[in-house]
Amino acid sequence: MMSLHGVDVYLNTSEFPNLPQEVGSFSLIFVASRGTRMKPGATDIAWPQCRYFSETEVTDQDIENLVAKINAAGFQWTKCQKLFKIDGVNAFSQPY
Repeated sequence: MMSLHGVDVYLNTSEFPNLPQEVGSFSLIFVASRGTRMKPGATDIAWPQCRYFSETEVTDQDIENLVAKINAAGFQWTKCQKLFKIDGVNAFSQPY
């Protein structure tokens, strides 16, 4: 059975984003650029991927609320990729 547990939000910024660490049941797990995890203060960031994940199942409305918070923080998102578990196993990859 497939269950929704998170989302990768891609942003239109070249700076390391200062995002909310928690929104609802979501926690910001990492920020990556081109498949490599980045730390605050990093430079040479292109279209950062910001992974928010929840240990409990979430809904599309939860994701919409998260994206609204990101917009309210002043960031423009370009793409969202939902993160599913299938039979309790992550059905998505991890960055380096």
